[in-house]
Amino acid sequence: MSKQRVMFSPVTRLSGLLSVDVMLENGRVTEANASGTMFRGYEWIMRDRHVTDAVYLTQRICGICSLSHGAVASYLLDELYDNELEDNAQYLRNIMFAADFLQNHIKHFYLFSLPDFIKMPERPPFHGQNPADTRLNPEDNQRLAGHYFEAVKAAQESHQILALFGGKAPHQHSFVHGGVTVAPTADKIEQALALIGNISEFVKSRMVPDTELITRVYSDYFRIGITPWQFLSFGLFRFGAKNEMFLWRSGVLADGQLYPPQLALISEDITSSWFDKTGAEEIKPDPFKPGAYTWVKSVRYAGRYFQVGPLARMIINGFYKGGTATMDRIYARTLETLLLTELVQEWLKDLKPSHPPVNQKSTPVKKEVTAVTDAMRGALLHTALIEDEKVVKYNIITPTVWNFSPKDGHGGRGPLENALVGTEIPGQDMLFTILGRTIRSFDPCISCATHLLDCKGSVKAKVVY
Repeated sequence: MSKQRVMFSPVTRLSGLLSVDVMLENGRVTEANASGTMFRGYEWIMRDRHVTDAVYLTQRICGICSLSHGAVASYLLDELYDNELEDNAQYLRNIMFAADFLQNHIKHFYLFSLPDFIKMPERPPFHGQNPADTRLNPEDNQRLAGHYFEAVKAAQESHQILALFGGKAPHQHSFVHGGVTVAPTADKIEQALALIGNISEFVKSRMVPDTELITRVYSDYFRIGITPWQFLSFGLFRFGAKNEMFLWRSGVLADGQLYPPQLALISEDITSSWFDKTGAEEIKPDPFKPGAYTWVKSVRYAGRYFQVGPLARMIINGFYKGGTATMDRIYARTLETLLLTELVQEWLKDLKPSHPPVNQKSTPVKKEVTAVTDAMRGALLHTALIEDEKVVKYNIITPTVWNFSPKDGHGGRGPLENALVGTEIPGQDMLFTILGRTIRSFDPCISCATHLLDCKGSVKAKVVY
């Protein structure tokens, strides 16, 4: 029996630093360890800050999906201060949030995922591309390669919508607790309608047909990268004066049943993570911990791992009836992109020109709040414990923590590691192609962190907080 250990490092075309260590036996993946090599330090950064800083500081966790952190932090503060939201504020918030989703999904399909399936032009940044499994005919290949460059403009226009109402992108400034600080003037609404019209045309005439072509030609990937039928979503796009209504519902799908999420059933495990407990609850970094292989913690719901992201949302909301494989994740993301363009157009037409729709209260009514939403890559949670409006403790569980959870104390695998185990590798030249397609189908974002290096690039023995 032939056994081989392969380190896929770094995994490129994603956000952050990721390595994947796999064991092969007779051409089949028998084990996989996904290693996020960036230290997530925002829980420490937030300590002793005024709690309202959360909207701005947590957005710096990531540049590609920053508004998701600003959104959930705003929801947290709305509950903390008992704010009441105007209808216009909710429309504006959701327009900006959806626009950030659009730029992410368009970038992911074209800039991150598509080069796995087509031959790109022989020029930077595509030198040295491995064309081991490019199946499109020359005409289709050339057309989709051209769409790669058109996608840059479509993603840019999505960010323009966000910047119109958010002041800048990424790391917008106006989506804050109590509403939105930018006035939705008639000219801004008209500009946004023109931009979403362009984006909608690109998605309908380019992204949807391109996805359908890839799914037909690479239909075997509906049988590769399969995960257990366990999905979780916290819901998306809030409405109501108290953020009490979701447009897309939340749910925990397991054993063929859909249940409402219970946050008390969420737990984190650090068995395989570079963290150690120094007290009853205090967890601190330990980059030399024996047996650990990642900065990502294991997050479980009722003791089980759940997949999050566009596929989870589309299945839980009844928009998609497919499976749980690599191509299902790609297809669901494009389907969601199409639905989002329609929603943004609808919301912009319902938005009324007005004053800045923001009403902030100044006195907290609670000392501890947990807020949730779905982000581009899936379920996102922020928890804050405060004293005199200063943060005592802040915890963040990002979508990639769900999908890239390492093994827990019982040896259970998270969604990505589960998807890789059992994968057939027909030849050595196909190894990184097949693994890369499945890994990127989760749209990983490992950059929810900072990391400490010395000038030689080595991890410092002493961790500085």
